[in-house]
Amino acid sequence: MAAPAPASLRATNKLALSLVRQSGKLSGDILDVGAGSGYLSSIILSAVSERTSKKLRLQACDIDGANFSVPGVEFQKCDINEGLPYKNSSFDAVMVVEVLEHTAVPYHVLAEIGRVLKPGGVLVFSVPNVGHMVSRLSFLFGGHYSLFPSPSTKPENAGRLSGHIAPLAYQYWHYGLRTAGYSDIRLHKDRTKRAAAALAAVLWPMNKLATALKMKRLARKEPELHTETADVVRETNGWTALTSRSLVFSAVKPK
Repeated sequence: MAAPAPASLRATNKLALSLVRQSGKLSGDILDVGAGSGYLSSIILSAVSERTSKKLRLQACDIDGANFSVPGVEFQKCDINEGLPYKNSSFDAVMVVEVLEHTAVPYHVLAEIGRVLKPGGVLVFSVPNVGHMVSRLSFLFGGHYSLFPSPSTKPENAGRLSGHIAPLAYQYWHYGLRTAGYSDIRLHKDRTKRAAAALAAVLWPMNKLATALKMKRLARKEPELHTETADVVRETNGWTALTSRSLVFSAVKPK
């Protein structure tokens, strides 16, 4: 059967799958959150059937299951703002592709995902990158980040773009992961946005100078905060965060 059509970039889904494979969790218990029609679930099943004979236990959930169409995958309706309908420590991996930008309480959702992950389990998620250079200029001149127009409160308008309500940049997702207790937090790039890369290249010296001055000032005035966040500040203004179309995170629930 042909895979359902993706609601997000194929490159993003492919990268998410690759990261779970690299973690060694691909043949474990996996949850696809915000599964939509089931594109990610379908490519997970295909990857497992092609590479291993081990049994995969794959489940999926979304706020509306009307379009989900992947035979053999257990599906449950849920509003992740209110919680996940699974027991503690149920999954080896949780995958959330282009979903968390739609959530009203993203930090709570990250913690809730941590609840259902097994110790040592991996979370892989992606969100639109509001911190790439084009998006930064869009906010400077127009007051809106890329892919984040003024949101609508009407349910019928909560579609692919007008439902984007959590425009968090890299440092805030990193904060949410740290607060929820995750470790080994890593940022990955799905696809370089060419216009953002061109701008970043032109403004690179200015960016590096501004980052260095900020770090120096922080070290002088708030040394403890500098110690905690220095790497985050650098990554926020690093090449991946400045040029990637999406932010793709992997993180581990400590054992």
